[in-house]
Amino acid sequence: MPFIHPSYLLNVVDNEELIKASEACRDLVNEAKRYHMLPHARQDMQTPRTRPRLSAGVAEVIVLVGGRQAIGMNQRSLTAVTCFNPQNNKWYPLASLPFYDREFFSVTSAGDNIYLSGGMESGVMLSDVWCYMSLLDNWNLVSRMTVPRYRHNSVVYDGKMYTLGGLGVSGNLDHVERYDTITNQWETVSPLPKPVYSAAATVCGGRIYVFGGVNEAGRSAGVLQSFIPQTNTWSFIESPMIDNKYAPAVSLNGFIFILGGAYARATTIYDPEKGNIKAGPNMNHCRQFC
Repeated sequence: MPFIHPSYLLNVVDNEELIKASEACRDLVNEAKRYHMLPHARQDMQTPRTRPRLSAGVAEVIVLVGGRQAIGMNQRSLTAVTCFNPQNNKWYPLASLPFYDREFFSVTSAGDNIYLSGGMESGVMLSDVWCYMSLLDNWNLVSRMTVPRYRHNSVVYDGKMYTLGGLGVSGNLDHVERYDTITNQWETVSPLPKPVYSAAATVCGGRIYVFGGVNEAGRSAGVLQSFIPQTNTWSFIESPMIDNKYAPAVSLNGFIFILGGAYARATTIYDPEKGNIKAGPNMNHCRQFC
């Protein structure tokens, strides 16, 4: 039980009536809670239940969530969720999205779970947050964001999910909020220095980075914003090398790669340690919103 995801432990197991009625079961749940809440003391909590056992069929996979499909001159939103296993080069279906015709949401992963936040449906901006639990292969609603948004970014740092900027009721948002996957609660943190939407965001070297996006004038923002969670502070630099919108960012081996955007093949590489930004090799195909 100490290896159950904290949000499932607190929101499902801890609220189960059969568990509440059994003192022995409550003791096991409390043991698991202590294991999650006191990571520095885990060496003193060693029992047969805290020693990982071998499992079968576990692999690190790539998950594709939703998207849009062209049908003639029109497009439709997809609810399909699939995963790709690089070990055997095969795709597998997962539980479909629990809604239809939603777009411009943001997706990120925390541990073995996937979190989908915000978006727009039938012209309505949403604050909903859904969690896909890989152990159960299903989607469940968790606490809503405090601010509805779409075309925003979400990243995970130190087990907490951050939702960054996007578009809100009054236009570009500078609002940033943080979700605790253990307590199922949101809190507001320092806002973006430059409000943007459709930016590229990732985590690297203890910082959260937000690249480019669309500014309040509707043009490419041309700015790199970085956040230090420990001090709750932002800094930013402007650069003509940062010209991305509708592009993702990924971190790999200490570097950050910005891939395509606005149907572009271009890539941009950022070295956080040296602060250098340079153009990378072009991709084989133009991409945006990938």
